[in-house]
Amino acid sequence: MPHRFHIFSIIFSCAFLLPETGFSNKKLTENYISAYKDIAIAEMKRTGIPASIKLAQGILESDLGRSPLAIEANNHFGIKCGGDWNGEVFLQHDDDTDSSGTIIESCFRSYISAAESYIAHSDFLSNPSKQSRYGFLFALGSTDYVGWANGLKFSGYASDPSYPSKLIKIIESNKLYLYDEPSDSKIFVNNNNTTKSETETNQKTKSSEPQIVKADQNSRQKVEKQHKESTSKVPSSPVKSSYVSGRINDLAVVFASGNESVKDIARRTGNDIFDILEYNEGLQSQDYVPNYKEIVFLEKKKKNINSDGPQEHIVTDGENMYSISQTYGIRLESLLAKNNLSTDALPYPGEKISLIHHLSKKDTPRHKFVEKFDSFVDLGGLQ
Repeated sequence: MPHRFHIFSIIFSCAFLLPETGFSNKKLTENYISAYKDIAIAEMKRTGIPASIKLAQGILESDLGRSPLAIEANNHFGIKCGGDWNGEVFLQHDDDTDSSGTIIESCFRSYISAAESYIAHSDFLSNPSKQSRYGFLFALGSTDYVGWANGLKFSGYASDPSYPSKLIKIIESNKLYLYDEPSDSKIFVNNNNTTKSETETNQKTKSSEPQIVKADQNSRQKVEKQHKESTSKVPSSPVKSSYVSGRINDLAVVFASGNESVKDIARRTGNDIFDILEYNEGLQSQDYVPNYKEIVFLEKKKKNINSDGPQEHIVTDGENMYSISQTYGIRLESLLAKNNLSTDALPYPGEKISLIHHLSKKDTPRHKFVEKFDSFVDLGGLQ
């Protein structure tokens, strides 16, 4: 009889503990957001990095501030020491290996406070020395959290194929986008930690000033409505003084302005029209006008992705093999061959596309056939 009582007690206790875990995590998330939203917003105003992205990365990278790196070193973004770091350090095993391939301790930066970590994260992304890698992100705007989430993966910040979806899920489930404010300035940090504006911020009128999230429901609904309206509008013909450029798979790319043809892009970048058409298999002719922020390669794409890149891609709604080849800088014919697909094959959402290995016939992604690649991804916002 006593044994039955103990068993009942254990089961009864577990029944209460299970729902509490979910509740506790929700409370921890709320506490984390409350603690760091102000510094995230301040850094957004200083550098243009969306507050939602910064908070989501902090939540993900630091496990809500519970990781040893966050607790012991106040490092919420996993920033490693690098060659120019002279401050305190924190050592822990991560992904660094010695010449024999054995995992060794990695050197991470240690900060006085978590706020210092948030500032350092901004400085890392906006440093002029990294503009060729991350510079294109700052043209997306501070309300385009989807573009930033995908762009961080494209730029090589994270190799996890699901990194963008994880960030987006955190942002949307916690409505972190409500902290984002539109900004027309692109700011890069100088070596002395001061900032300079690459383009003058447009004078905002009082009516266009972003609203602050209020506690009451009516105000919250109003902000959500404003956010949906602003982010649903993609400029049809943005005015650009120069192309936003970057590198994908160590290859030079530009992001189309949305109002210039392939011929215009070739002229302005000093490239041959037919080379650009060859490098970008989906561009239809020299008069074709690529979508706003559509990726255009200025060098011939590679047959393979870099060895330190992701090994596979999970197809999302609206993607096709051409758009995936552009995302990773892999030749379309090579990507098709690796996955046993023909040019008229359109893989279903959720299917895994191999970026490195040739798949066996039985592992060929499920797909349907279409006449042409007629459903290009709208890369406005890098979606």
